[in-house]
Amino acid sequence: MAERRDVPDPILPLVRRSVWVLLVLAGANGVYLYLVPGEAATNYAWPVMPAATAAFMGAGYLAGLVAAYLAIFRVRHWRSVYALTPAFICLSVLLLAATLIHAGRFRWGFPLTWIWTAVYATIPIAAALLWRMQSQAARDDPVRDPRTRTLRGISLAAGASLTAVAVVLFAAPDDVLARWPWTLTDLTSRVLGGWYALSGTMLLTMAVGLRRRHETVVPFATVGAWTALIMLLPALHGEIDTRGGAFWAWFLLHAALLALCVGALLAARNVLREPAEASL
Repeated sequence: MAERRDVPDPILPLVRRSVWVLLVLAGANGVYLYLVPGEAATNYAWPVMPAATAAFMGAGYLAGLVAAYLAIFRVRHWRSVYALTPAFICLSVLLLAATLIHAGRFRWGFPLTWIWTAVYATIPIAAALLWRMQSQAARDDPVRDPRTRTLRGISLAAGASLTAVAVVLFAAPDDVLARWPWTLTDLTSRVLGGWYALSGTMLLTMAVGLRRRHETVVPFATVGAWTALIMLLPALHGEIDTRGGAFWAWFLLHAALLALCVGALLAARNVLREPAEASL
């Protein structure tokens, strides 16, 4: 049996360099879709309408920008970022599936449509290969910190809830589309489901694999940024119906998720002062 080693494994240079692709794509899509969402109706891979849907997607990409920035510039250890990999694989598979299911709605004469498709077809393969490469190099097998027990339990509940939302949105039953706070089609419902699946998968990965407190910073900063940006949408987009119970259920879900992320980040605020755990 290999000797347990509690010295954190560094992120491999190739893995870190590959995140630059995510940084560029997330930054470009996030700024465009969140700040000028109305443009996506005529200048995107497919007509994204209403603007609230484009902005929702933009929030996801901007959260990815947070993840990429932290992974490139702020963290040093693999276990600080490992939860991102299954989450981005899940998102990519679902967005590629939505693209193939609704291929007739995409603008195939538009070059960016082919880039969209190529990116989401490539990410699962590339991410899995990089995961394997990093895992083969890893020797770190940390003892689970008992202080993470409560957070793992809450992450399990939150991740399961978001994953359930993702499943329902991807299945896109008519009653869900009718009750959503703004207008969705079966295509946009499936795309939104992909983003909920990303955050749900990230939290479920935390629930299962969390060992040390420094591992919480990147995932919870990413999910927290995503949900904070989403909670601003009702103030930014008048097409969101804030009058019904469905809206308040949606809003309170995100408020609880934001509280979880803020709490997790506050609990990890001292990792810089703990040399055995420091990774930022």
